[in-house]
This record gives sequence, structure tokens and C-alpha cells, in this order.
Amino acid sequence: MSVIKVARETDIRHQFTNGLSRQPVLVGEYTAAAFEKCSLKPGGRWAPKLYGATEKHQLFLFSRGAGYITTPRRAFSVVEICVFVPEFDHEPFEIHAASDSTDDLEFLHIEIEMSDYDKKCMRESRMSLPRFRGLSECWSYEENFKGPGTKSLMLIEHRNLGRISMGATLGHGPSFVGEHIHEELEQWYYVLPGSSFTYTAGGEELKLSEGDLSYTQHGSKHGSKVAEGEKLDYIWFELCENGYPGEIK
Repeated sequence: MSVIKVARETDIRHQFTNGLSRQPVLVGEYTAAAFEKCSLKPGGRWAPKLYGATEKHQLFLFSRGAGYITTPRRAFSVVEICVFVPEFDHEPFEIHAASDSTDDLEFLHIEIEMSDYDKKCMRESRMSLPRFRGLSECWSYEENFKGPGTKSLMLIEHRNLGRISMGATLGHGPSFVGEHIHEELEQWYYVLPGSSFTYTAGGEELKLSEGDLSYTQHGSKHGSKVAEGEKLDYIWFELCENGYPGEIK
């Protein structure tokens, strides 16, 4: 059985209703997480279902196209790769694709079932919502197992939204992300436009290209390498299955 699970962009067959396509991917690979590849036609809009703070986390990762998100208090412009986390069911919101764009607004929709740890975090200590952050607004960090020409960015900080976190690795070849292991973190990679690299996990090697979404279970040693002329650009999304040790219990 393969350690690396992957949903290929080339396998997506969008089917539009009222200008919106929502295609589930990696179905059943991790029971507490659901992923959809979404595409919204220019001029289209969508008001997603709302969830309470004891039901589900909900995140939207925008990867291509232009648009904006509206809430009763403010609007957020989608002009780069960015993430949006709504304030549960406290505040409705709508996603709009720019009417003057020549491209669909493409995004990944993520839903995570709440654990008891998540529920307690949402009551006692969490980031203020809604969260909207583009790559240009991220703070960077260093990891000694990454090669030259790579940059690490933080989109959603660890321990600030229950079990989940999100960031980006950006780079160009020749370079690498050295093999390392997460004993408690479930991990997904979403490959950004124009990127292509080789991903290794549990001794398996797989070529990933733009739009691909991979999943690797915790406890699997993994890393990446990128050849000359290729880009190593991806979003990582992590879930600490049992919550962070030493934190809220």
C-alpha cells in the first residue's frame, strides 16, 4: 500500500452549477478531514455553509484568479495566494470571483471535524477570526534541513487554531527539503501554479505538479528535491492529531 496519497490536478473534471464547481478529493483518506477543489466562474459568487465553533474548522486556500470575500464588517481582496478562515457561524460571508477576470477563481476548501481538544481551544485560546492572510503578509522562518533558494512562510501559526496550521515553502532548483519526520502531524501538500518537484515519503518517490494535493500520515519520513529550472512552491497543511503536548487538555 502506498504511503503517499495524491489527488492529481489532471484527474479533476469540473462540473459547474450556477458558476461553481466543487470536486471532492482524497475522499476517505483521513476521516476527520474533507477537501474540495473548487472553481468559481468570473462574476460568480458563493455563500458557503456555516459551522459552529464546536462543529468544524473551515478554511479556504486561494491559488489562482482574482476576487474578494465579503462579511458584514469588511471585505478582503483576493489578489495573490492567500488563506481565509471565517468566524464560524458568528458571521456570514460570500466568496466572489472578479467579473473582469479572464480566469476562474480557484481554491481549495478544507473542513476539519472538531476534536475535544479543538473545542476547548476555541473556548479558551485561539487567534482572532476571521483570518485573511496572503503570502506577501506572512512572516518567514528558518529550518536547517532546507537547501539553498528556499523560503519558509507561515500562514496559520501552530497552536493558534486548535490542531491545525498552514504555511508555504517557496524555492527553485536545484535544491531540496531534507528528509525529516513528524511523529504527531498529519500533513498535506498543495502544489502551487508553475511548480513541479519530486516528493519522497516512507521510501517512495513521486513527481508532484501544480494543482496536485498529497497526503502523508504522521510518522513517515519525508522530503523533496527540485531540479534545475523547476520550482519548489507548495502550501503545507498540518493537523496535530491528538493536540499539542503541554498545551490545553
